[in-house]
Amino acid sequence: MKRIILLTAGCFLAVSGCADPYTECKVGPAGDIVVGSIDAMGGMSRWRSVGSIEAVAVVSIYDDTGKAMINEQHQVIKLDKDVILALARTAEGSWTAAVCGDGDSKFKSKGFTASSERKKAIIESLQTILHRVRGPMNLCLGDEKPTATERVRIDGEEMIRVPVAGGAGGVKAYYFDAQTSALRLVTVGADKPGGDGTVTVYSWRIFPNGLAFPVRISVRKIGRNVLIGDKPVLEVDYRQVNF
Repeated sequence: MKRIILLTAGCFLAVSGCADPYTECKVGPAGDIVVGSIDAMGGMSRWRSVGSIEAVAVVSIYDDTGKAMINEQHQVIKLDKDVILALARTAEGSWTAAVCGDGDSKFKSKGFTASSERKKAIIESLQTILHRVRGPMNLCLGDEKPTATERVRIDGEEMIRVPVAGGAGGVKAYYFDAQTSALRLVTVGADKPGGDGTVTVYSWRIFPNGLAFPVRISVRKIGRNVLIGDKPVLEVDYRQVNF
């Protein structure tokens, strides 16, 4: 971990304590479902006290032909600074990367020269991961603002769809389990079958400290006739997660 590159650029996410941890959450009509989802993750107060998360992740990045680039990464996700740091060892050598939520990034390889396409794919995947691991907290701490709520059925499951406006990542909507409030899906670029976009599918685990973290994140292309298509874009499987 000591060899991971540290960003010197300022990319700090300011969060201040208050009596009501949700006072700063401007979630409008989606208040109940967003707050319920964050509470199901352990609650905003407890998450504010988490400075960073260290984990081992198996990350699969797929190109347009369906070929996967797979690396086991050691990641440090600094929630308070909006930064993700990653280290991976490969057959050729190793690489380190640091990506900030504002788009700033650094990449360094040792033992081989990474192509521009490879660098771009790794940096973009880390940007996606940094956003997705926050789940519903993006709606409180980021620029994405809910505009409405509606009940929908996706693959036979009842969900609460929360469309959003704002944000730089092109997110269109968050989908929450109607029964448990757990975040299930996030759409980007488009938000209906046949559209040009992606859908992120979450699998959560509650850890002994009471905090929930997405142990699997699967990003797929939106299908021609269904929202959740079969073509993978990015898959992340977490283990050895430490807060």
